[in-house]
Amino acid sequence: MATSHRLTPLDPDEARAIVTGPPLWRYLDLLGEPVEADARSPYEKLMLDLLHDDVPLPVAPPVTEPTIAQSMLIGGTAPPGEGASGGLTVFLSSLAEALVRREDIGRVVTVVLAPEPTTVTVERHSASDHWTVHVPVDSPVAPAQPDMARHRAGITWWLTKILPRCGLTPDVVHVRYSDDGSLAVADAARLLGAKLVFTVTPDPHRHLAERHLDGTADLAAMRFDLHRVRAADHLVGHADQVITIGGRQDEVLAHFPGLAQDELPALEEGISPAPPHTGRSLVRELFAPSALPRLDSSAEGLPVLLNVGRLHPMKQQPLLVKAWLDAGLHRSTALVVIGGSATDRTPDEQDVLDEVLALARSSPSARGRLAVLTAWSNHAVRQLQHELAATPAVSGAPHVYACSSAKEEFGIAVLEAMEAGFLATGPVRGGLRNYIDHGRNGFLVDTATVRSLGEGLAGVVGLGAATAPIAAAGQRTVRERFDIDAVAEPFAALYRGLSGFPPRRTD
Repeated sequence: MATSHRLTPLDPDEARAIVTGPPLWRYLDLLGEPVEADARSPYEKLMLDLLHDDVPLPVAPPVTEPTIAQSMLIGGTAPPGEGASGGLTVFLSSLAEALVRREDIGRVVTVVLAPEPTTVTVERHSASDHWTVHVPVDSPVAPAQPDMARHRAGITWWLTKILPRCGLTPDVVHVRYSDDGSLAVADAARLLGAKLVFTVTPDPHRHLAERHLDGTADLAAMRFDLHRVRAADHLVGHADQVITIGGRQDEVLAHFPGLAQDELPALEEGISPAPPHTGRSLVRELFAPSALPRLDSSAEGLPVLLNVGRLHPMKQQPLLVKAWLDAGLHRSTALVVIGGSATDRTPDEQDVLDEVLALARSSPSARGRLAVLTAWSNHAVRQLQHELAATPAVSGAPHVYACSSAKEEFGIAVLEAMEAGFLATGPVRGGLRNYIDHGRNGFLVDTATVRSLGEGLAGVVGLGAATAPIAAAGQRTVRERFDIDAVAEPFAALYRGLSGFPPRRTD
């Protein structure tokens, strides 16, 4: 607490008498005292090396426009679909590149957690002024969200040391999760004199209201949900600007009555244009022999139901597979599920995969109609989507993107599939209602139960070729409204206004 608020209630000897290791070193560094100690771990050695100026770091050239920092501590730079990395990873990468292409933004710094506590990496993306700072944490693996609290002070300290030393001190810092990682980054923003932007969503207040009504919930889960409520309330109260995701204002205001609608901008997310085709057929990969289920010749020419994303209970891939089986859709469609790490799976990933594989084994009649693949790069997924969309089913029906999540805050993966020409289906709950007009450019279905999801998907698939114009309308929606350069415009205006830089002339 003392270090985070630049308070010095103890002299060096008093501090040494009650604490050791990194907390003491951070405090002594605040006092301007030299730190001499023996490292007991790679993390401690790295920290001491930085304190002794023995860590080589690049120095960015000065810029004349504002520097924006954004945090992505959950998922980091892992390929989307692995671990905790998902649509937000893709969006923030695209947004950063779109912002640095503009003349009114000088630089973007993306803050992620280092994959191991042995190195500090500060790297510039080639041909752009987008930098990634990998912050080490005292953990052999990436901390899960509930474990982030014990790393809060350390993350703040590393940022306040690294960013100025590398010439990357931000004018504006944007955080997006209601957790201790965002609190750590917000603390660093305050200490560095940067303005703070927070994207607020109905979670976790909604989770608290829905999960614990009957009083039988796990107390540890309840405490964590309460802690996240407190984190969200703190960030809302201390941010210089609170925003929300497009289409979520009403629900947010219901949980945060202190916010005024005219003071809560709703900014939409977006996607980059599809990458050029490499010439290699990725559709054939769905049929390639593997230890995991793959398609066989009986699936050729059928409509494909595609689901892409991290393997997580909230994404409900087992519910999708069971709904597909129970509704009899395996007789007329093929189902392709892409997501999850190839190795070193998280417990959530392993549990979801085990459920999916058990369902596959229990239904021999579906053999050859279900493909399960570990996560692909975003480039490869989008290439696969465009390749599939270019060859609709023999019946003339478009392929279907089947988003089975309990809810989606926005749905970057859904937007990407729509852009390729897929017919989008997704949950009624969440942010898809902001751009899917049911029956006109996609379909919203009830993903709460196996039965409701199966009935919803069966109803869409049963329409056959008649849904081709709906898929085409969805493609137009995305291309006209969610191009990343257009989406970046209001973000740039917001950041520039907060930073104190005058508006850029456009004439």
